[in-house]
Amino acid sequence: MPGTPTYDLELIQRCVGQGALTSSIMAVAAAGASELGWTLEHIIEAVLLLSSGDFYKTMESERVPGLWQDVYHLQYRKVHLYIKVQMGQNGRAYVVQFKRK
Repeated sequence: MPGTPTYDLELIQRCVGQGALTSSIMAVAAAGASELGWTLEHIIEAVLLLSSGDFYKTMESERVPGLWQDVYHLQYRKVHLYIKVQMGQNGRAYVVQFKRK
């Protein structure tokens, strides 16, 4: 398990914070938030709260070999979360997964 993120967290946060023009929340992540009774705004807030100390691992995408995704663990609203993010070649940030850890 590599010890450093593939992507610059500040860049991901900047893109996610700017909204739909520079980021995308995948359906799986939205469903994970919904299961917790949360909205897309909660996903955005949680991603913006991430710090380098929350980094867990980087892993290869299961769907697209050669594409890497960074995983973070965060305690947010008293829930331990598993958040997976990536940057696309198009310069957009993607929240791939957002679920209870």
